[in-house]
Amino acid sequence: MSNWISHCTAGTSSIRTLLALLLLLIGAGVARADAAQTFVFAGKTLPVAHVATVGGKLAISVRDPGLAQLLRATGASMTWNPGERYVLFTTAEPQIVSFAVGDARYDVGPRSAQAGFAPYEMSGTVYVPFDELLSALYLAPKRDGDAIVIQPQLAAFDVRGNGSESVLVARAGIPLKPRIVEESASQLVYAFDGVGTTLDRSRAIRAEGIRAITFAQSGTVRAPVTTVTIALAPGTGHGRLETDDRNGFSLAIGGAAASEPVAVATPEPTAAAAATPGPQATPAPANAVATVTGIDAHAGPNGYSVDIAVAGDATYDWHRLRDPDNRFWIDIHGAALSAPIGDVVGSDPVDAVRVRQLDATTVRVALSLAGQKRLDVQPSADGVKVSVYSEDAGDDVARAGTGALGNASAVAVAPTPVPSGDAWKFGARSTYVATNPRLIVIDPGHGGSDPGAGRGGLREADLALDMAKRLRDILVARGWQVVLTRTADVDVYKPNDTARDELQARDDIANNAGARMLVSIHVNSFINAGPRGTTTYYSKPSDVALAQAVQASAAGVLGTKDDGIVKSHLYVTLHATMPAVLVETAFISNPDDLAKLTSPDWLQKLALEIADGVKKYAGAPPAPGQSANQ
Repeated sequence: MSNWISHCTAGTSSIRTLLALLLLLIGAGVARADAAQTFVFAGKTLPVAHVATVGGKLAISVRDPGLAQLLRATGASMTWNPGERYVLFTTAEPQIVSFAVGDARYDVGPRSAQAGFAPYEMSGTVYVPFDELLSALYLAPKRDGDAIVIQPQLAAFDVRGNGSESVLVARAGIPLKPRIVEESASQLVYAFDGVGTTLDRSRAIRAEGIRAITFAQSGTVRAPVTTVTIALAPGTGHGRLETDDRNGFSLAIGGAAASEPVAVATPEPTAAAAATPGPQATPAPANAVATVTGIDAHAGPNGYSVDIAVAGDATYDWHRLRDPDNRFWIDIHGAALSAPIGDVVGSDPVDAVRVRQLDATTVRVALSLAGQKRLDVQPSADGVKVSVYSEDAGDDVARAGTGALGNASAVAVAPTPVPSGDAWKFGARSTYVATNPRLIVIDPGHGGSDPGAGRGGLREADLALDMAKRLRDILVARGWQVVLTRTADVDVYKPNDTARDELQARDDIANNAGARMLVSIHVNSFINAGPRGTTTYYSKPSDVALAQAVQASAAGVLGTKDDGIVKSHLYVTLHATMPAVLVETAFISNPDDLAKLTSPDWLQKLALEIADGVKKYAGAPPAPGQSANQ
């Protein structure tokens, strides 16, 4: 029994999880749902296999195939790794929904709520409250005979006025297909097939051009219809009702009446359909010579293709990460989007396609791949085509490449091969030898014109500098030479500089000095309060041992969640010629972690633990004139 108690007291999270399970088992009880239970969504039966009941409420495994299918259909996604406490869902809006094992509290964006029971672990997976998850996704379970119909809802409807007009913005559980019932001088009536609603039947509106809005639901449980009636003030005009790829619509109302009704196109969306540009054009920056005019993403017999239409001359480079990252992106340089292009829910072997204006002259198209799949990048005078095939790629597959687009040149540069042997995704192991093996460079993140994350009056830049100075003092006392990239709240390069110039200036300090190692100190943050913990990031094979030593020393001992070491393409660690790590000490957005960050004792203990990690990695500082390897 004493061993059992000792094991249970190893961490607070373990206790919470155990207590939650005991309460569930002793109280309401956990039992698998009846095998005859049927779930229906969009007229089709969902392959739901891993559900349970807790006090009469449904719980679903985050690994359930039916849940995965439901998320894909609604444009949502999930983030969870075995052994982790937090389960994060990203809705199509997008909005983050955060659950934590052993805690009935959960977050929907900035709003906190209380579930009927706490998520729990069982058989290597996490079960989350199904009803609460459905509500966050704008879905509602409806009983229809022996089946539970998961009914999409028109659940959010906002009116935003700017003085001259009103804009109606709505959100639903699925992409909306508006159908015009009536457009006249006195009212607008739209019907949305396949969607129910729980909105108030009538809403008085005091906004430009609108007198009232009425909602009505008809149809059946499996084929609902929601009708929205907008009563207009005399002489009020309106724009086009625009749907988007994030399960919503918007409508501008105000000004003079339209001369004639505006027709609404109602295409049938498919999961792999191309994203269409929005109504407002984005003018290209003056220094961008090419325009990305559209993305055609579609499934084919052998895999999935993404055709990127580019008008004008441009260059590009592409990169892909190894398993388990399985990400690919292509940056088109000297280009701008002609119009906003939404994300696309993919189809095997591509999970999703995302399009962004990365900076004034760079467009990035990123693909989330379902594994290490073979792919091909082919340029042309009209753009570039990315083909992802269903078969797996070998270990020696190319990881990067470059090329040119347009009439000037449409020949791709040969991809950069990845060395074999003990190489990793960023190249072969370093042969770096420190010219100053007694020197450690500490980089306090952010500063000056970049305060970093903030919460409750605290700023990441200030906290990082505080911890860096504490770490410096400990290392100096142990015989190391230490240089900080900044010793005050200033930019290292210059105020309001670019991210690349600022980060490179920090690397230059360490690289030019021939330092033994570089340690960058940061504070983490998230969109809501769920995630917490300490993480150490690395980019190169030579970073791994240092990252392992620092994380093993710091995490757990500090009372924070041990989020492990993570490989990432971070600029500071990647461009440092010596072993380098970036420590995300705690989440300023999490109340428990925030309390630790406000404690000087905790900050001192953190510095001590990182210093102990340095000692585990490098031992004592070498004597003057002695190399790090002697």
